[in-house]
Formats: sequence, structure tokens, C-alpha cells
Amino acid sequence: MRCRTIKIIDITQQLGKDTKIYEGDPHIRMEKFFTVDNYGYAVSKMSMGSHSGTHIDAPAHVMSGGKTVRDIPLSDLVGDCIVVEKSEIKIPKGTKRLIIKGSEKGEARISERHARILVDAGIRIIGTDALSIGNDEVHKILLSEEVCILESLELSRVTPGNYFLCALPLKVDTDGSPIRACLIEGIGE
Repeated sequence: MRCRTIKIIDITQQLGKDTKIYEGDPHIRMEKFFTVDNYGYAVSKMSMGSHSGTHIDAPAHVMSGGKTVRDIPLSDLVGDCIVVEKSEIKIPKGTKRLIIKGSEKGEARISERHARILVDAGIRIIGTDALSIGNDEVHKILLSEEVCILESLELSRVTPGNYFLCALPLKVDTDGSPIRACLIEGIGE
């Protein structure tokens, strides 16, 4: 029996006080609440917005009564994915998960027209290395069709191509959640 070699690429931003956040969002604060030295065990206290660091936007982010993170099917968040450069967005037919990587020329943000094209193409997950995929209308177009958005991905070590995506949020009844996201090479080979 031959063992398969896989490569896991962590595409999650490190969370901490220096993590970039969207202007006006709550700052990230982490502090030691109990320490091993003082209590025999450690517990940390974390305070942050639901859209801090690498995170997912659920429909409730822009729609009153929209689905929350808890309601997003896990099957949408795990599976085959394609990573493309912003300057060369070509979506193979049947693609459900798309990640757009920015370049030196600019962030991987999309226009309202591109958002409608992605919805019509059947995309279920759209990801970006930018703090935001686009303006408020882009969010409304995507999230009203239950296309979830992954933002602030760390894509500097990722080349365009086909991967297996795993991007799981906390199981919370809210508009967004930090995620731990990775791309996996070598699955299905």
C-alpha cells in the first residue's frame, strides 16, 4: 500500500494586537486570565469582532434575518477549490469554491458586475486576501444568494491552481466568525 503525500498550506492570518482590522471594527485584545504559575492552569481572555483576522461573512452580515454562521452547510466550506490571480479570473465550469489572490497592482476586491457573474456561475464560497471582498453592494449581491465570503486570507505562499479547501468557523449564531483555513495539495491524486 502506497502512502499519499499531501501538503497543507495554512492560509490563516495570525490573530493578535497587530492584526489588521477593518476600520471601525472592534480591536483584538488577548490577555492571560489565569496562569499556570498562579492557578495551576492557564485560561486566556479574548475580545474581538466577529470579522477579525481571517474570517467568514454569513448572510446575516448584511441581511436582517439572514442565515448565520451556524446555518452554513459545512459541505460548502470543505472541498475542491481553485485559486486565481485577480488579473486573470477565469472560472472553470462547475467551480463551487473560488479564492482570488491580489497582486502588486492591487487587492483582490471585486466589482458588483463580477459579484453577479460569480453568483450566476454557481459559486458557493468566494475568498480574498483583502480585508474586504468589495463594497457594501458586492456583499449584498453575494450574501443574498447565500454565497459565503472568506476575507483576510494569507495567500503570499500560494500559487494559482487547484486545491482542497478547509475553512471552518466557530459554531456560533452570528453574522461572521474567525476561521482557521487551509489549502491542501495532493488529495485525489
